[in-house]
Amino acid sequence: MATPTPESQLTEVTRTVIPAPHGHVISLAQDLPAPPAEVWAALTSADRLALWFGRADGELQDGGRFELPDMETQGTVLSAEEPHRLKLTWEFGGSTSEMELLISEAESGGSRFELRHTVPVDAHWGTFGPAATGCGWDGALYALALHLENPLTDLLSELGGFAASDEGADFTRATADAWAAAHVASGADRKPARKAAVRTAAFYLGEEPDLS
Repeated sequence: MATPTPESQLTEVTRTVIPAPHGHVISLAQDLPAPPAEVWAALTSADRLALWFGRADGELQDGGRFELPDMETQGTVLSAEEPHRLKLTWEFGGSTSEMELLISEAESGGSRFELRHTVPVDAHWGTFGPAATGCGWDGALYALALHLENPLTDLLSELGGFAASDEGADFTRATADAWAAAHVASGADRKPARKAAVRTAAFYLGEEPDLS
């Protein structure tokens, strides 16, 4: 499998918006060139996470608490079934949502990875739609794919430079567009979905949204 690029990530990831009780499930799925045990380690080992995602601390067991200090996020492990399923709460900014990480064997010999983040339908959703959650996880999946290519490399400074670059801005806009399309595919009206995605990209990039 070729080295991941921003362009390849746009097509390799399957993005889906699924209505759920009191909210929506934001789903990202991708084939990865590593067996499930390796993907599990990349997602759950504090040493591995520090190379591509950020600092992590906590207990990987049912009921265990974890903290991601770089993201000001914490939560509770609801279920840990190594190496195939991890369900947890995601506590950030005074709100709590649920995430599920699913890893299965892929026909290619690697893994099929899916991230499901259930978010509420609230004022934030009405303004920014699924891209508010999805764009951030798109960036994380790109980082994960790069990490699995070079598991010993510290990627955080490189990824920070990418996020601040013109190429990184293009990636943010393109993933926001992809989430607008997924939103419409789930039944949302096209015009509001598009405007929500534009607002999200502008927020991530520190720009004024062009809603014309």
